[in-house]
Amino acid sequence: MLEKEYQYFLKHKDVLLKTHEGKFIVIVGNGVIGSYASREEALKEASSTHDIGTFLIQKVSRGEDDVIQRFSSRVSVHK
Repeated sequence: MLEKEYQYFLKHKDVLLKTHEGKFIVIVGNGVIGSYASREEALKEASSTHDIGTFLIQKVSRGEDDVIQRFSSRVSVHK
Protein backbone atom coordinates (compact mmCIF):
# COMPACT_ATOMS: atom_id res chain seq x y z
CA MET A 1 0.00 0.00 0.00
CA LEU A 2 1.44 3.36 -1.08
CA GLU A 3 4.71 1.69 -2.03
CA LYS A 4 4.84 3.70 -5.26
CA GLU A 5 4.65 6.96 -3.32
CA TYR A 6 7.31 5.90 -0.83
CA GLN A 7 9.64 4.80 -3.63
CA TYR A 8 9.12 8.22 -5.25
CA PHE A 9 10.17 9.84 -1.97
CA LEU A 10 13.29 7.71 -1.67
CA LYS A 11 14.30 8.29 -5.28
CA HIS A 12 13.87 12.07 -5.04
CA LYS A 13 14.91 12.62 -1.41
CA ASP A 14 18.00 14.69 -2.28
CA VAL A 15 15.98 17.14 -4.38
CA LEU A 16 13.14 17.21 -1.84
CA LEU A 17 15.61 18.10 0.92
CA LYS A 18 16.63 21.19 -1.04
CA THR A 19 13.06 22.40 -1.52
CA HIS A 20 11.05 21.00 1.41
CA GLU A 21 13.44 20.20 4.28
CA GLY A 22 11.65 20.12 7.62
CA LYS A 23 8.21 20.11 6.00
CA PHE A 24 5.57 17.41 5.68
CA ILE A 25 4.90 16.64 2.03
CA VAL A 26 1.93 14.88 0.53
CA ILE A 27 2.72 12.47 -2.30
CA VAL A 28 0.13 11.05 -4.69
CA GLY A 29 1.39 8.71 -7.39
CA ASN A 30 4.64 10.07 -8.69
CA GLY A 31 4.43 13.63 -7.43
CA VAL A 32 4.27 16.02 -4.51
CA ILE A 33 0.90 17.77 -4.26
CA GLY A 34 1.63 19.87 -1.19
CA SER A 35 4.16 20.91 1.45
CA TYR A 36 3.07 21.83 4.98
CA ALA A 37 4.51 22.90 8.32
CA SER A 38 2.71 20.19 10.31
CA ARG A 39 1.47 16.64 9.85
CA GLU A 40 -2.01 17.75 10.89
CA GLU A 41 -2.14 20.48 8.26
CA ALA A 42 -0.92 18.04 5.59
CA LEU A 43 -3.62 15.52 6.53
CA LYS A 44 -6.37 18.14 6.62
CA GLU A 45 -5.48 19.57 3.21
CA ALA A 46 -4.82 16.23 1.49
CA SER A 47 -8.01 14.62 2.79
CA SER A 48 -10.06 17.56 1.49
CA THR A 49 -9.20 16.63 -2.11
CA HIS A 50 -8.15 12.96 -1.98
CA ASP A 51 -9.59 9.85 -0.39
CA ILE A 52 -7.95 8.59 2.78
CA GLY A 53 -5.55 5.80 1.86
CA THR A 54 -4.62 7.26 -1.53
CA PHE A 55 -1.82 9.57 -0.39
CA LEU A 56 1.34 9.44 1.66
CA ILE A 57 2.46 12.06 4.17
CA GLN A 58 6.21 12.11 4.67
CA LYS A 59 8.44 14.39 6.73
CA VAL A 60 11.41 15.54 4.68
CA SER A 61 14.54 15.36 6.82
CA ARG A 62 18.07 14.10 6.70
CA GLY A 63 17.40 11.66 9.53
CA GLU A 64 16.67 8.00 8.93
CA ASP A 65 14.29 7.77 11.88
CA ASP A 66 11.34 9.64 10.42
CA VAL A 67 8.38 7.36 9.93
CA ILE A 68 6.10 7.49 6.92
CA GLN A 69 2.49 8.33 7.64
CA ARG A 70 -0.08 6.05 6.05
CA PHE A 71 -3.75 6.64 6.60
CA SER A 72 -6.22 3.88 5.87
CA SER A 73 -9.94 4.15 5.27
CA ARG A 74 -10.58 3.22 8.91
CA VAL A 75 -9.23 6.55 10.12
CA SER A 76 -11.87 9.02 11.15
CA VAL A 77 -11.21 12.49 9.78
CA HIS A 78 -13.29 15.44 10.97
CA LYS A 79 -13.50 18.29 8.48
